[in-house]
Amino acid sequence: MSKSDAKDERKKVALDIGTYDVLKAFSRQKGLKLRHLIAAMADVVLANEELSSRVVDLAIVKSINVPEADV
Repeated sequence: MSKSDAKDERKKVALDIGTYDVLKAFSRQKGLKLRHLIAAMADVVLANEELSSRVVDLAIVKSINVPEADV
């Protein structure tokens, strides 16, 4: 697969700056690319029902606490 083919397989994702900074620092500390870390996190959440429920519950709480201008 060429470099341009690999790039076509990616999408941009909007993140809050604080979330991006935390994930970027964590991935760099572990020597990982951020996109690989996010992909691994998605795999873990999808494979673990308890963790998935916790993530969904927290996401709901966070979405409720978002000001109207950010929605």
